[in-house]
Amino acid sequence: MSLPASPQNESGPTFPAPDPKRKPKGGVWVHLIIVFLAALVVFLPGLQHYGIIDPSDGLYAEGAREMLERSDWVSPSSNYQPFYEKPILIYWMIIASYKLLGVHEFAARLPVALCGILSSLALLLFVRPFLGARAALFSSICLLSTPLFVTVGRVAITDVPLTLFMTVGALGLFSRLHGAHWCSLAFAYGALGLALLIKGPVPVALVALLIVVYLFWTGPRGSEGRYRWWWQKAVLLHPLLGTAVMLSIAAPWYIAEGLATKGAFYQEFFIKQNFGRAMGTVNHQNPFWFYIPIYFAGFFPWSVIALLDIRRYFGLLKKQWKPGAWIPSKRANLELFSILWLLLILGIFTVLKTKLATYILPIAPPLAILSGSLLDRAVRMKAPRLKWILLTIVFVILPLVAVCAPTLCYKFKFDINTLYAFMGFGFFAWCFLTLATWAAFRKKIEVAITAIVCACAFACGTFVPTGLQSHYLQSDYHLFQMLRRVVRDKAQVALYMRDSPAVNFYLRRPIKEIKTLLDYKQYVETGRKPHYLLVTTDVMEQMKEPPPMWTLLEKRAKWHLFAIDPNR
Repeated sequence: MSLPASPQNESGPTFPAPDPKRKPKGGVWVHLIIVFLAALVVFLPGLQHYGIIDPSDGLYAEGAREMLERSDWVSPSSNYQPFYEKPILIYWMIIASYKLLGVHEFAARLPVALCGILSSLALLLFVRPFLGARAALFSSICLLSTPLFVTVGRVAITDVPLTLFMTVGALGLFSRLHGAHWCSLAFAYGALGLALLIKGPVPVALVALLIVVYLFWTGPRGSEGRYRWWWQKAVLLHPLLGTAVMLSIAAPWYIAEGLATKGAFYQEFFIKQNFGRAMGTVNHQNPFWFYIPIYFAGFFPWSVIALLDIRRYFGLLKKQWKPGAWIPSKRANLELFSILWLLLILGIFTVLKTKLATYILPIAPPLAILSGSLLDRAVRMKAPRLKWILLTIVFVILPLVAVCAPTLCYKFKFDINTLYAFMGFGFFAWCFLTLATWAAFRKKIEVAITAIVCACAFACGTFVPTGLQSHYLQSDYHLFQMLRRVVRDKAQVALYMRDSPAVNFYLRRPIKEIKTLLDYKQYVETGRKPHYLLVTTDVMEQMKEPPPMWTLLEKRAKWHLFAIDPNR
């Protein structure tokens, strides 16, 4: 998509602003209903069609199940052993779902999916006063069509709830800085208090740093009135009151957990997990460039579309350093805030040695805001090259993808049914884009861009669950089948040189983890027979060949099931 050239000033390109007297098409409730229904379709269908993906959602699904079984609402566990890597809120959310719906995969994932739904609604409400109705709607649908956000929102892990709380916290404080009601502060500090309970102090520190950087960027440059200006902003945000609110939400559990574990939780969580990950002394160490492919693939197409307006972004960043040269609009302020948000998260986690794809998930909301604003300006500017770009996508790029699809599915070991599903869903996405192309040639740009956004949301809502189900069938389903044999044979089973929360989740009992020779000896000599072992392919490669007393019963995907006969 290409926007037409526009008059220049010293801060970069400008675009015509929406007419403030013109009422937006559709009230806020209409847009809320649209986004809510779209979010339901994206996140909920198919949550139960694939089992526990190990260890992604097995860790929290099983930890919550064990807490429910033990009637312990304070201390998380894994394989019935204390587990201090994450705070308590994710477990409480899943336990509540278990109490309401029963213990199964859908119930384990439902709270995270609901957080994904709430994220899209919160984004719509917070950005609407700054971007206008249409751009806010586009931003919310862009968030719902971000592949990484939707994928993580369909497994039971902490990152989508964290993104929700950071979004409400950051946008609530930003809104208050621009004259919003004090209720925005209540939502912001309440959400940040919950962020303390979902992932600890890091998200609160990131939001606080973002607000400080934004104020520094937009504040007065001269010494005259500078301190008074900062004091006025501090009075608006009430940081001391906000800290009290956050601590009143999070501190009771932290104190209770510290007392229950005699301080062991503080040592493990704050020192090892937070400080250790920052210093790169814990696992998940990856190279400096790790997030580059994650950004482009995980946030596609918005990771690419947002870059089309990069000239404007540089203009927004530069103009703040020229006092009096330009008075920013509400839209420009939110865009600047989103740019700083995106750059801050990407920059900090790129510098840190410990890297995971989900760590940068909080850039999904600012990227959606920038994309929604760009799409809205494209509608107003009548984007003349849009029709030719769409024509190329519909009649060149997508047909080539369809031709290459069988080869790609074979390479990634997808079965034939998955290929048919992808082709079917791809056809419907192609229909959306064909409609967009027709509308663009008829100069109905709003219809064309709406069809593009709907096509992206449809693609995420269909390809992501299909991909997750295919991944499960290729890997974790085979473990489930082996566990059925263990139950049928009334055997003991142990894990050799690894852990697996999914095994605990399905067998509903503690599982021996053999990591030393003493562990192995104790397992073989105690308990009822037969004794089975679960071993993964990577461990088998290190062993070169199994001991003679091991008999291979079954091999499925990466899993090997052995029976142990000490007398052999």
